[in-house]
Amino acid sequence: MAHVVNREIENYLRQLVPERDLLLKSLEEKAEQEYVSIVLPEVAQFLHLMALQSRAQNILEIGTAIGYSTIWLARVAKQNGGRVTTIEINQRRYEKALNSIKQSGLEDVISIIKAHAADILPTLSGTYDFIFVDAAKGQYSSFFEKLYPRLQTGGLIIFDNVLADGLVICNDEDIERRQRTMVRRLREFLKMITGYPGLVASVIPMGDGLVVGYKTG
Repeated sequence: MAHVVNREIENYLRQLVPERDLLLKSLEEKAEQEYVSIVLPEVAQFLHLMALQSRAQNILEIGTAIGYSTIWLARVAKQNGGRVTTIEINQRRYEKALNSIKQSGLEDVISIIKAHAADILPTLSGTYDFIFVDAAKGQYSSFFEKLYPRLQTGGLIIFDNVLADGLVICNDEDIERRQRTMVRRLREFLKMITGYPGLVASVIPMGDGLVVGYKTG
């Protein structure tokens, strides 16, 4: 969970998010205590809104973590008679997500796969009307190339953490050497996706930045 929004504004926006239930609140606390990166509550509410507005039924998530955003999305999918397929590479987070999903009572709506997304995506069948990616930022361009053909016309694709705590606007010499490749790839990704044929995309300065794309054809 990184931040590009003024902290006071961010705190104010969070106060406007409707009170979460005990399960979601407990996952927020667990993520903070165990230093697990999950979407911020205001970002989760935005995802929920986008899924509702688009009447999403077949949702794909890359990067389950402990299942926080998964549950937000699955509640919409269930309301719409749909499903969520979510992929997590880390064994420990996968196990924690399984427990979260069990507590949510949404096992019949959520299919969780323990795998590297790049390996499993070619094996998945069908298309999706809503795709959310919260994974390795340096691989976003590669993920997009694999995911775009799976996105239905009229569907949404959303990537999280695209502003990299503001590093995308920094001079290279001001960025730690170990982060420069990731930042360069993010810049290239944002330039590509915001001008991609057949996609209308916009960057939203919320949390650590989201890019939302709508497939026109």
